[in-house]
Amino acid sequence: MTSWSEPLQAALKALRANKLRSALTTLGIIIGVAAVIIVVSLVQGLERSVLKQIERAGSQTLFVRPVFPGDMPFDEFSKIRNRDLTVEDMRALQRAVPQISQVTPILFSSSELKANGRATSAGVVMTEDSYVEVNGIDLQAGRNFVPSDLRLRSKVAIVGPKVLEKLAIQGNPVGQILQTPTLSLEIIGVLAEQGTTMGNDPDSNILIPLSTGLATLPDQQRRQLMFQARIDPKVNVEDGEDLLKEALRRIKGVRPKEREGFQIFSQKQIASIIGNITGVITAVAGGMVSIALLVGGIGIMNIMLVSVTERTREIGVRKAVGAKRRDVMLQFLIEAAMLSVLGGAVGILLGYGVGAALSQALVKTVAPIPLWAVVSAFAIPAAIGVIFGLYPAAKASKLDPIEALRFE
Repeated sequence: MTSWSEPLQAALKALRANKLRSALTTLGIIIGVAAVIIVVSLVQGLERSVLKQIERAGSQTLFVRPVFPGDMPFDEFSKIRNRDLTVEDMRALQRAVPQISQVTPILFSSSELKANGRATSAGVVMTEDSYVEVNGIDLQAGRNFVPSDLRLRSKVAIVGPKVLEKLAIQGNPVGQILQTPTLSLEIIGVLAEQGTTMGNDPDSNILIPLSTGLATLPDQQRRQLMFQARIDPKVNVEDGEDLLKEALRRIKGVRPKEREGFQIFSQKQIASIIGNITGVITAVAGGMVSIALLVGGIGIMNIMLVSVTERTREIGVRKAVGAKRRDVMLQFLIEAAMLSVLGGAVGILLGYGVGAALSQALVKTVAPIPLWAVVSAFAIPAAIGVIFGLYPAAKASKLDPIEALRFE
């Protein structure tokens, strides 16, 4: 039976004797592992941030939008009739399905804003008073829309905190005026900070009444409405989705077996889509950064080959006093594996620190590193060390002790 203690002690002694070289050898592994951990940390933080925003709407909320060209091949898309949603469709749906407790329209646009001699671009969300409640958004100042704002097409706006920063609006913003190319809007409220998610920055948006915004849009753009439908808690969300779909097909005049021009998503479906997207991102990015691990493994093999040459006499002495071929081979394999595992450990710590900082800065959320990523960060470098250490170890174990002792 092979004893591990003697090869292990010899390996540790060799690594301690060449501290700087050992540290430099592990750099490739450190960089590769750190890159993997950073990518996983960012993707996990991104997924958590997106899901947190989706969860604000509640599990009983369904999202309805028109189909887009990217949803299907263009020849199929071109055959679909009524590829739009309107306010009239939304109202008819609410009347047709009593199980819908609330419907919130959403229409996205963008506009240039001016105030205090400054200008900035901002996303414009045209909606109604239920938007803030349905999406779990708090107001840090001012008030929400009221029914009269919607009925009278009031020129008012609720702004994100970054809009105030970009326009250098100081003091109490409520009552101050924003200018757009078509509207003069009075600020009535300020949204609480929400953070950036997947390139979307709600803190740079403004909310205006849907009735006010529609009057400024061309007819085609008016018909690109989206909305959120909240289903009664007594109704299963899947059943609610079926009810909503059947009612919308009747309202839009969609014939049997004809494909409808809208899509309906539940929170569960959106979470699944986000999970698939982040999974692909993780796989692709992980594959790319794993090249650094491969380079690190080649570096370890190179250094181990140099080490074999430098320690030829040492190997000869060990074999002359009774060390077996497997003992010499095991020593060099342990050295290679320890270099890789050490690089993996440092890479995990470095990757977690950098990943947490980037996640906090970019998506305002720090997600825990999954166990599989930590285990992989140890196991893969160890495997790389063994694989790339096999050739140098085998070469060392095959040295003839007499020739090794003559080596200068």
